[in-house]
Amino acid sequence: MSEPLRANRTASWLGGLGLALVCASWLVSLVGGYDVIADVDITRASEAPSAAHLLGTDHLGRDILWRLITASEAFFGPGLLAGLVALGVGVPAGALAGWLGGAAAGLLRYGFTVVSALPRFVLVLLVCAIYGNEVWIIALVAGAAYAPIVGEAIYERVSHFRGAGFVLAAEAHGVHPLRVLGYHLLWVNCRKLVARHALQLFAFFLLLETTLSYIGGFGVEEPQPSWGNMIAFEWATFEGNAWATRAPMLAIWGVLLSAMLVGELFSEREGRR
Repeated sequence: MSEPLRANRTASWLGGLGLALVCASWLVSLVGGYDVIADVDITRASEAPSAAHLLGTDHLGRDILWRLITASEAFFGPGLLAGLVALGVGVPAGALAGWLGGAAAGLLRYGFTVVSALPRFVLVLLVCAIYGNEVWIIALVAGAAYAPIVGEAIYERVSHFRGAGFVLAAEAHGVHPLRVLGYHLLWVNCRKLVARHALQLFAFFLLLETTLSYIGGFGVEEPQPSWGNMIAFEWATFEGNAWATRAPMLAIWGVLLSAMLVGELFSEREGRR
């Protein structure tokens, strides 16, 4: 293995470790039982990091580390839901368009174009204004808005290999079309492409959720923590413990970097068979 490839693999595994830490934080927040909403004590406001509070407290005396951990609930579970929606709609639609070709492909791709023409951020705001700003609603809309991107990518790959020799050979030997499409085309030649788009969507949803929560009025609202509203809430005071804003900023940067590094693991070309 060449040195650049070994370095890429190492960086990708480090990114995987970062995403694993986020997943662990999410699980800890679900079973930890720490009440971050009731955790208010003005007498310990803006304390520096200590053994009792490893990242210190914010200007309401709330433990920053526990709020940072609990804030993972705002995007991790909903981000997985957004990914399931995007892949569950985009992969079958793109595969069908690439396999059938002709008018069917044109109709499906026209649908991709119509949905993609709508700015995703504006679409989320519009749906939130009508149906409410629950984070699960945001996840569903984000997944549906991202599905055409996945669908178009799958279409390009499947249509490229539709007339390839290995596909024609499989059909000549009587292999069922669903097996040809599901295994030879999607699994062998598209799985890394799907993984890359899943990571991109996860990063997109993190930015979407933190941006909406930072703006206020959408997304997660105080006192429930989100990395976005943690930054906005503490910046409003212009004073206090610097880790109240530094920690969520670093967390956002770390997750985005981790997703990018893991994406490098799926950048190798799939096998053609």
